[in-house]
Amino acid sequence: MIISSVIMISFVAFAPQESAKTYVNVITASAADLMTKPVLIKRQAYSNKIEAGVKNLTSFSSKTTFEVYVNGRYVRKYTWQALKKDNYINITNDGKLYLKASTKYKVTVKAVNGSAKSESSVLNVKTAAKTYYYIDKNVQLYSFKNGRFKKSSKTKASVAVSGTLTTDKNKRVAGQSKNIGGANYVLINEGDHKGKYVKVGKGVKRTPERKARIKTAVDYAASMNGGRYVWGGTKYKATDCCGLTMQAYRKAGVNMYNSVYSQAKMGKAVSLKNIEAGDLIICNNYGHVAMYIGGGKIVHAMSTYYGIRIQPLANIKYCGKINTIRRIL
Repeated sequence: MIISSVIMISFVAFAPQESAKTYVNVITASAADLMTKPVLIKRQAYSNKIEAGVKNLTSFSSKTTFEVYVNGRYVRKYTWQALKKDNYINITNDGKLYLKASTKYKVTVKAVNGSAKSESSVLNVKTAAKTYYYIDKNVQLYSFKNGRFKKSSKTKASVAVSGTLTTDKNKRVAGQSKNIGGANYVLINEGDHKGKYVKVGKGVKRTPERKARIKTAVDYAASMNGGRYVWGGTKYKATDCCGLTMQAYRKAGVNMYNSVYSQAKMGKAVSLKNIEAGDLIICNNYGHVAMYIGGGKIVHAMSTYYGIRIQPLANIKYCGKINTIRRIL
């Protein structure tokens, strides 16, 4: 922002016995114009939560507070210290109703310091269709029967699934009044635990959809370790190399053919230096595919002798020259 101030300098003649003096009249802009305008950035938009940040936070005094509005309705206030900690503005309601999926919201933030206020900064955000949750291993599962939650089994492995927030009385909160109560449980909408619930808190956190889908593919592929190599096979733990990656990504909602050459055309190319979990390594003159699962390891259906194995990434050199590495999601 360009701050315009007018400085008027007057030179006045005095009698010889008086020393010459210069009078400076300063006319400044209003206090509101002098305050820096927050620069908002979108961090994540889930179906039930918007996360934003203030990019130029260090431009503000530590006495500054930030007022947050959604669709013109006041939601809450953040201190400068609170934002400095992790620079997250967390929005789960518009001041009256909980956020709902696939809906456009106008987020407005003002910086306030005493009687001075900045211009409003606006961020237009559309919430996602679903919210995905990362649920750790050994997290308690619940069922809802006869009007109450009852303990069930526990998760045997970490999972990433879509879920819906509910209250202690199993009421869906999306789009409902804040008076309905706190969102204390997540109803799991997919996977092996579909229809079960977990408590909001330790071991349960929101995760971006892309990360959730990649984890689903990676976990499924890795779970086939020790299985049989079957040429042309497309069954769990009984498959060939491209059948393994095809099954894994279908679990994550991505359809692909049981063909190495076809999979080599999907997604985008990345370098070995920048490889990430979920990336497919195409090698041996487009005759073999392995999935990088993170931690310096790959999983692939090798041969009828070796079967399906998790191995160090370095072992890919024994599979022939790398033709391309594809990032599917």
